[in-house]
Amino acid sequence: MTLPASFTSQPAEYSAVAQEDTQQGEHDPPPAYEDPPQVFAQVVEEDSRNRRPDQPSRTMPDLESCLNPTRGNVICKLVSAGIVVGVAIVIACMVDSYHKINEGHVGIYFKHGALRDKVTKPGVHFLMPFFEDYEEVRIRPETFSMDPIVSITKDGIENTFREVTAITTIRVDKLVMMAKKYGMEFKKVLVFDRIKEDLRIFCANHTID
Repeated sequence: MTLPASFTSQPAEYSAVAQEDTQQGEHDPPPAYEDPPQVFAQVVEEDSRNRRPDQPSRTMPDLESCLNPTRGNVICKLVSAGIVVGVAIVIACMVDSYHKINEGHVGIYFKHGALRDKVTKPGVHFLMPFFEDYEEVRIRPETFSMDPIVSITKDGIENTFREVTAITTIRVDKLVMMAKKYGMEFKKVLVFDRIKEDLRIFCANHTID
């Protein structure tokens, strides 16, 4: 007995071998994960092989290396410090040299302690810083009330002169000469001490009458 062709030949998808392969595919584990190829490591390795011994390696600088004191940073700091010191010296020179003479006064100047012949009028002036100094002298008439003056007459009677007033003025053309000869307290020497001495001499040569 011969079977029909439909029963003798079955498609491959319904064959026992095909079904067995399908069942095995459903239960097989997934393929294992493989690492990607180390392309960067190979490039770095090749680059290190091809580099000459005297050629420096190219690495990115970190923050600590940037902040470390290098020669360039030291030079920059020294230059900045020099600029700051220079500006401070210039400001100190300007402050020390600038001065103002008020109205009714004149200025006389000393260099290394020696009085110069220079006399300035009221206004703003400049002098040599750290070497020169100045003194402001009043030339307007000035009134002084002197201390009590004690004197003795020819007959031995003591007299006290109170509230003696002196009015002084200074000639500008004689100022430097008087300051050189009698010092900066020339008014005391030329006016006040002379008044006291003249009163005592007068009383010593006269009696109370």
